[in-house]
This record gives sequence, C-alpha cells and structure tokens, in this order.
Amino acid sequence: MLAGLGLALLLVGCGGDEARPAAAGSAAADTPVAGAGSGWIMPPSVTGLRRDGTESVVSGQADPGGRVVLRTPAGRAYAAVADAEGRFEVRLTAVDGLVLTPEAQSGQETVPAPGRLVILDAARGSAVLISAGGTSRRLGDGPVLSSVDHDGRAVILSGRANPGSDVRVEVPGRGPIQVQADASGHWRIGMDGSPPSEVRVDGQVFAVPSMSVDSGDGAASAINRLEREDGFLLKWQAPDGAPQTSWLPRR
Repeated sequence: MLAGLGLALLLVGCGGDEARPAAAGSAAADTPVAGAGSGWIMPPSVTGLRRDGTESVVSGQADPGGRVVLRTPAGRAYAAVADAEGRFEVRLTAVDGLVLTPEAQSGQETVPAPGRLVILDAARGSAVLISAGGTSRRLGDGPVLSSVDHDGRAVILSGRANPGSDVRVEVPGRGPIQVQADASGHWRIGMDGSPPSEVRVDGQVFAVPSMSVDSGDGAASAINRLEREDGFLLKWQAPDGAPQTSWLPRR
C-alpha cells in the first residue's frame, strides 16, 4: 500500500497477431513463474504506446520469442510474439478507457504483469500503467507532474524531467522539496496524509482536484475513468479491496 511512506522522499528509478481469445491461465505473479516444460516465464513489461494510422501500437520487453497477450476484462485478447531481443509490438484498435492486462503466455500457462494498462486518449496515443499501492506510469506525452496517486492514507507525486536533473517541488504546508530525476527521467515523492490542494513543479502550478477514495463493494476489476478539463481521474480497487484513486494531469 501507499501508506507508511512517511514524509521522507522516495526516489526511484522511477508485428502483432489478429485479435483472438487466449487460453485462461494461472494467477497473477510479480516474479517469473515456471511453465509446464517451458522453463521460466517472465511477465511482459510495457514501455511504450504510439499511434500508427487508425491503430494503437503497444510496445515493450518480454522473453525472446515469447508470446505476449493484452487481455480485456471481457476476455478479448490481442497477441504478438517477441523478437530475438525480447522486443514486442501489439497492434489493436483502441478506444478511450480501454483496460488491458499484459500477459506472457506459453501453452496453457499465462503470467499476468502486476499492473494494468488504461488507454486515456487513443487519438493522442496517451495511456497509463496502474498498479495497486504503486506509482502510475504514463505512456506517451505528459506534463512535468505526471500523476498523483492516493489510497486514503498516503500520496505519491510523480513526474518527468531531464535525466539526472534537479526538480523543485513545492507543496503548501510542506515547503520546497528538491528531488533528482533518475536515468530514465522519472522522479517521485511519497508522503502520508491526503493529497495537497496544489502542487508546483519547477514553477508550473497544478491545482489538484478532490481525490476522495470510496470503499464501495464494486468489482476489483472495474476501473472508473472520469475525463475532466484538467486531466483524468481513475478510481478502482486493489485485489485486497483497498480503494485507489489517481489524478493524471493534462499539460
């Protein structure tokens, strides 16, 4: 969970087949899983999204020669095979709000990645990877403040900058905070409590909307996507039922 991060700063490093149903598989795993007679299966890592004509192209890394599946909650699957370097590209016709679970597949064995991919704006090639208790990771263009994640007890602020550069983050009541972007250009800050009403990153001001968390009885697989003028609000539940809310600002 996000809770327990404290006030200390948390710096972290921070061609496709036609759509077809894929076989049902094993439970989700964050670590490699031994497949039946096929050695270890590594969950795929989604690293990019781009627009190519009318299609969206999801790219990333997986086991070389491994089959990668992007599965919707309804069970529809889009698949591709990784090349000899482990690179894969899955092509699909995406719509705003589409939710996909990346999986590695070997025979009847499937190993889902720990997070889910949510298409924010299909036309612009914008999406986000979300995971329970973790930092939302934006794909495609995004502002210096990429996401504000909240679980009712703690908050994670995260964003992008030039790799290795210093970033000045100002939060009302907490004073200025200096962080350094990692080698991939990502930075994050964790703090206890509720989201601030405003975040200033290198002089750019972001007014944070209300981010209430609901502990309703909705299905854990459901992700409520609300498009706003200032960005997107996502609400869902972690597998253990804990409520999660993320705000993803526009530029």
